[in-house]
Amino acid sequence: MLVLALGFDHVSDDDYARVTIAQAFAHAPRLDPSGTSWLPFPFWALGSVMIAAGRSLAVARVSSITLASLAATLPYLALRSTGATRGRAMLAVAFATLSPWSLWLGAATVPESFTASFTAAAAIALGAEAAPEPGIAKGARRLGLAVALLAACLSRYEVWPVAAVLAVVLAVRGLREHRDPSTGAKARGRSTFLLAAIVAIGPLAWMAWNLHAHGDAFHFFHRVARYKRALGESPSGTFEALILYPRLLLGMRPDVLVALACALVAVWSSKVSTLEWKRRWRVPLVCAAAQIVFLAVGNARDGAPAHHSERALLGVVFLTAACAADVLAGAVRTALDRARGLAFGSLALATLSWLATCVVALRDVPGSGAAEDRAPQLAAGKKLRAEGAAELELTPCAYEHFALIAAYGSPEHVLSRPPAGTTVSATCPTVERR
Repeated sequence: MLVLALGFDHVSDDDYARVTIAQAFAHAPRLDPSGTSWLPFPFWALGSVMIAAGRSLAVARVSSITLASLAATLPYLALRSTGATRGRAMLAVAFATLSPWSLWLGAATVPESFTASFTAAAAIALGAEAAPEPGIAKGARRLGLAVALLAACLSRYEVWPVAAVLAVVLAVRGLREHRDPSTGAKARGRSTFLLAAIVAIGPLAWMAWNLHAHGDAFHFFHRVARYKRALGESPSGTFEALILYPRLLLGMRPDVLVALACALVAVWSSKVSTLEWKRRWRVPLVCAAAQIVFLAVGNARDGAPAHHSERALLGVVFLTAACAADVLAGAVRTALDRARGLAFGSLALATLSWLATCVVALRDVPGSGAAEDRAPQLAAGKKLRAEGAAELELTPCAYEHFALIAAYGSPEHVLSRPPAGTTVSATCPTVERR
């Protein structure tokens, strides 16, 4: 809410397009609300809230911010379940989430924020090799995070490599537990196999749906690739495509990369417990690396996000930042006098990098500027809603009409013509009452 109060409004017109799809779902629920390459869970969640609370844009914003805020607590709980102290867990989550892109996406009506939190929490808790907390509480938490990762897989594609890594890790652990002759090992093995199945089912189910609905299991990928090529956004070369996401990560959160490098130095110099680091962070970092590879290869084949590509890296940021903060906090606590200065210096360097990152990012707020101003469209939509206008016909200049439809709140009563392809102004779109 504070971010909205300070002037942030939206990342792109996709924010409003997603709201209109959720509004349509609330009016007439269906399994695949968008009918496009967009995954369904965000529309199921937001549309369900709209069924109960109304289809206004205000409901969409409050619901989205609430979900993102609640989800942000999950990485903290996941870290605590692996044995991290309260202070280290809080520091790790704060370093991961307190940055411009994290706050912008958390305040927007898009799924990246809660998806990143679900993904990071699941990778941390399910990836831990030997969580110290036994019993039913641990089993329920692991099951809940597996379901959260399933929801994330049905929200954003960059979660899929995390699900693949965790499914393999859990399946191997389940097999090892099943072969263990100790009491209760077979039951634990069955539970672990169940977790592996839950985290793997999302991508498989979506591909099965695409095969059923479109005759092609990878229809979603081909649709995005065709769209990017039509926009002329294909990479100029394979190498440029492959390094785009590492470059974006460096530009988005250089502070995280600085902190991670310092953390790895601390581990290498044995200033923190190597066993503890491996147990807690080996699998989550593999998950983060798998996401980078997945996005890079997808981009080389024109299948990565078409604009504001940085948003796809939020899950990577959450995992690497949490790892760096946790390890550096441990280094400060355990290092000898000479190394403590190095550890404090590393934290200071990471803090300065974080401040610089925030300052640079705030100079280019997404959705800002005259070309991205949607206040006229929002005002027009609210006015039409207040007047009780029934059937509308819109001719947009580009994609600005989604803001008007979202504010109007009844997309089933709107007929949208193809965009005119002209410069967006305050008079766009043309509105006719039918």
